[in-house]
Amino acid sequence: MADWTIEPFDKEHDRAAFACGRSTLDDFIRVRVSQYEKRRLGKTFVAVPPGEKRVIGYYTLAAGAVAFERMPVDATRKLPKHPVPVVLLARLAVDQTAQGQRLGEGLLLDALQRTLDLSADLGVHAVEVDAIDDTAAAFYRKYGFVPLLDEPLHLYLPLTTVEQVLA
Repeated sequence: MADWTIEPFDKEHDRAAFACGRSTLDDFIRVRVSQYEKRRLGKTFVAVPPGEKRVIGYYTLAAGAVAFERMPVDATRKLPKHPVPVVLLARLAVDQTAQGQRLGEGLLLDALQRTLDLSADLGVHAVEVDAIDDTAAAFYRKYGFVPLLDEPLHLYLPLTTVEQVLA
């Protein structure tokens, strides 16, 4: 059994001490997440220890599209030549106290499952992520994410691959 549960963010979650080592990710969960939720700019899910409200990890999903021209050639063969609908994995972070416990993997798999579930009711071709650095990109590549043509840290994972990852 995991040492955490993943649930939708609400204002009752204690995020004041969250520190993943990246100030932009720390700032988002501590200060900005409520405004993003209020304005429907993203939906954040948090990992908390069972029975607690202390945030030890989180991810944010948003709607997006990738320009057809940014898609790898082999991925475009059967696609129309217009922006490709995606779910953007906008952020994923794990508090330093929980790093090394596979929480990042748990958060990613939860995000992929939510995306797959969403695709039953909405056109979604892939999951998109802008990795914060090479280490983060390597993490995503372990799960099948591949670079888009514009930037090596700009990655995507087709839902056909998501199905395989989750199988």
